[in-house]
Amino acid sequence: MDDQAEHIPRSRLPVSLVLAVSMTAAGVVYPVTDSALRYTSPIMIATLRALVGGALLTAILPLIGSRLPRTRRLWVWAAAIGFGNTTLTQVGISVGTARAGAAVLLNSSPFFVALIARFGLGEPITRLRAAGLVIGFAGVLLVVFSEPGNIAHGSRLAIGFTLALLGALGWAGGGLGMRVLTQREPNLDIAGVTAAQFLAGGVPLIPLVLLSGGSTDWGRASLDAQLVYLIIGGQVLVYLGFNAALGRWPSTRVYAWTFLVPAVAVAIEAVQGALPGVGATIGVAIVILGVAIVNLPGAEQSVVDPHDVLATVDP
Repeated sequence: MDDQAEHIPRSRLPVSLVLAVSMTAAGVVYPVTDSALRYTSPIMIATLRALVGGALLTAILPLIGSRLPRTRRLWVWAAAIGFGNTTLTQVGISVGTARAGAAVLLNSSPFFVALIARFGLGEPITRLRAAGLVIGFAGVLLVVFSEPGNIAHGSRLAIGFTLALLGALGWAGGGLGMRVLTQREPNLDIAGVTAAQFLAGGVPLIPLVLLSGGSTDWGRASLDAQLVYLIIGGQVLVYLGFNAALGRWPSTRVYAWTFLVPAVAVAIEAVQGALPGVGATIGVAIVILGVAIVNLPGAEQSVVDPHDVLATVDP
């Protein structure tokens, strides 16, 4: 038996609650990243999130009864998943936000997940769930493009959206890899593998941060606070919750929750006094509707294995 395939205590919190917390934290990432970019470079943010987040999570693993993988096979998995959901995704979020003003294409990852899961993993998707995905993404587009002043133009927009698209592909591929791994290893130490993903995915970012140039105002207290949030909230909390959810729900259902991220960002701006316009408000409502449809009981029929009773009833 694999050294890692042992009984690791797992939280039995409702998956919907775990995802709600994770996606709220992810929604805060965008405005915080936008503010932090005044004092540092996007690739520096991406590298710090991955490596410092990995080091921090590794340090607390013993406190939560977890550990880093002890087999080469699991490290290979962690490296492959980390390249997708850490290396590519971090570049997509940080550089895409800096260049495009809104990395909207990162929210297209649920469609890539649906296609890959359907044709690569044999995970069917109901019409109701497909409709929910389309509705949710339509709401995301309405939220983002209702504020055209925040979107870049020309080559800057093209480069930003390209990087965001690569980030979406990486986020989708990494998440599907995690879904496959949790199915193969029912007692997988998710926290330990997540820390390994951060560390492995952060290594390719080191030469990029060294070659990209740019400067960082390390003495600025506001930047320090922003980086602390991006590492602890935006990296550790988001990924732990998301990876845990992938171990208990079908990938298409989990990824649909990412549509809430732009809605959270709009809500944060509203709290800060920048009330959304009619278009953004309608978009948020459409996003919520799409996610609600994806999570309807009828959307789950024929998606999970009929013999997997736990997957069907797991809250």
